[in-house]
Amino acid sequence: MSSKGKLRRWRLAIGLVILPMVLATIYYGIFATDRYVSSAQVVVRQDGGNQAAAMPGLSTLLTGTNPASREETLYLREYIGSMDMMLLLEERLHWIEQYADQHSDMFFWINKDAPREDLLKYYQRMVTAHYDETTGLLRVEVQAFTPELSEQMLRTILSASENFVNEVSHSIAREQMTFAKSELATARVQYADRKAELIDFQNTNKVLDGANTAQSRATIIADLEGQHTKEQAVLTEMQFKLRADSPQVKQQKQRVNAIAQQLAKEKRLLVSSTDGSQLNVVASAFQQLTLDAGIAEASYKTAVAALDNARIEASKKIRTLVTVVSPNTPQLALYPERLYNLATILLGLLMLYGITRFILASIEDHRD
Repeated sequence: MSSKGKLRRWRLAIGLVILPMVLATIYYGIFATDRYVSSAQVVVRQDGGNQAAAMPGLSTLLTGTNPASREETLYLREYIGSMDMMLLLEERLHWIEQYADQHSDMFFWINKDAPREDLLKYYQRMVTAHYDETTGLLRVEVQAFTPELSEQMLRTILSASENFVNEVSHSIAREQMTFAKSELATARVQYADRKAELIDFQNTNKVLDGANTAQSRATIIADLEGQHTKEQAVLTEMQFKLRADSPQVKQQKQRVNAIAQQLAKEKRLLVSSTDGSQLNVVASAFQQLTLDAGIAEASYKTAVAALDNARIEASKKIRTLVTVVSPNTPQLALYPERLYNLATILLGLLMLYGITRFILASIEDHRD
């Protein structure tokens, strides 16, 4: 191989391998700042074992966890990485200023006056939450430049997360109970109104049961019609035997007329007229009011049962945050992993160098 070719290879090696490795070594040896990691594992658990037992078995087999708890845990993961959590940590710990005090590591430096969107991106690099589909645990890690700050931030995050889980579950329970109570109050008012209307109607028309009163009146009319027919037959028979001006005939005629007048009076009370005060109208109105009161009573009973069910279901849906692994105070800096990163960079540079050599060799062969 010619000296020109060797020189080219050396230049290529220096440019692609040696110089980048020197820069990486200088960065990790001098500028890279130690980052301490505090971690914890939590899970959102749902109270009420009966409801969990009623869940479909397929979801539990696939995820290994209660689907409702999984959903709440994923909500919590998004909350931990949200702007709300970032601002809450800034309010309690002033973490931005403490992170901004680090100036040596350019890749992990943050300007405390940066826009919120940039601060959120930086925050999401330093605070991570990973959900394990197998165990259902949420692993929360906080990187900081001091062990104390990483632990403080993690404990504050868990405290805020517990409040978040409690507020979400209790708000759902409160909404259900508020709706059930409002429905019960409405049903109670409607039932009281229907009962009051029925009582007022009874007092106004002086009847206890319009339908029974009308039925009784119809029975009386039937009896009167029977008596009238019987007495009329007696009168007819007497007219064949006695003179028309005889006292017996006159007395029988008076009896028949009296029965006929009473029968006509009873029919007028029973059959409707324009003023709507007859018994058939009263019976019809009473029946409608009774029906309305029955419906209102059934609705009231249903609302009472719904309130009891809502109270039971609300107690089952209460979620709690369970800390499986508590936050720790780190003693060793986990990041940066200097030797691992340098070895990875060297391997990548050697692969890049080999690929470049292969491409250049192929080009030279085509030229020849």
